[in-house]
Amino acid sequence: MSYDYVIKQYLSAIKAKEGNIKIQECKGEELFYQFKDFVNVETIQDCNRPFAKVIKDNRIYFTYYGIPIVNELWPFLNSLIRISNNVVNLDEKELELAKKIKGNVKLFVTPDCTKCPITAEFLYQVAQINENVELEIYDVTEYEEEKEKYRVLSVPKIVFNSRVEIPGGFPSIVILKMMLRALQE
Repeated sequence: MSYDYVIKQYLSAIKAKEGNIKIQECKGEELFYQFKDFVNVETIQDCNRPFAKVIKDNRIYFTYYGIPIVNELWPFLNSLIRISNNVVNLDEKELELAKKIKGNVKLFVTPDCTKCPITAEFLYQVAQINENVELEIYDVTEYEEEKEKYRVLSVPKIVFNSRVEIPGGFPSIVILKMMLRALQE
């Protein structure tokens, strides 16, 4: 089954291509060719493995290491729409806490994980509202060495500032509080 029609419908919600959203991608031509009418797509030739970096107005919002497919495609598309329209779906408390986070956030996922999209949706928005957050999402089926390095035994898993491990299935407020506590230590 092809999702081309659904993807085009999602992408049509992105504000004009002139909105300065750019995707730098490597080895994702099969997916990202569809995006070219809606966002600027730059293909990186000199790379070994797939990734997609989302940039707007020279700010990197996040990097997805792998190709967002299956369950990870929808949060990825939603993030593009939110970034282009400058909209987030966080409540007041989540916004307040998310603005205090500083550092690197790694989210480990697999395409068939059913809980990963919920955590990804949330973290995409944290990175969107807070430029002090560097968000990296790793598809552990593509990036085995990262899986080993950070001892990923189940997904979703969050690693904050390369030292604090947080199970991604927790509620968003709990995740934010754990990150803030780690900043105080």
